[in-house]
Amino acid sequence: MNQLRIQGKELPIYPEHPVRVVCLEHLERELDDYVDKYEVAPDTFALSEVDEPGLSHSCMVCGAEGKIVLLHVKGM
Repeated sequence: MNQLRIQGKELPIYPEHPVRVVCLEHLERELDDYVDKYEVAPDTFALSEVDEPGLSHSCMVCGAEGKIVLLHVKGM
C-alpha cells in the first residue's frame, strides 16, 4: 500500500511503515511502540477520516472497536 485516502485526499504513505488501527485504551502504548520500532513518530487520524476498504476497524491489540489509525504520511 503506497497511498491512502485520508480526509478525502489521496496521500502517499511510507510502505515500509505499517498502518495500525488501535482503540483509545491502547493508543499510548502503540505510539511508543511505533517510535521504538520505526524511529519515527506516526501521523494519527481518526478511523472515520481514513477511507480504505481493506483497513480493519478493530484494534490490533485487543480486537475492540478501533478509533485511531497510526501511519506515516510522506511530506508531513
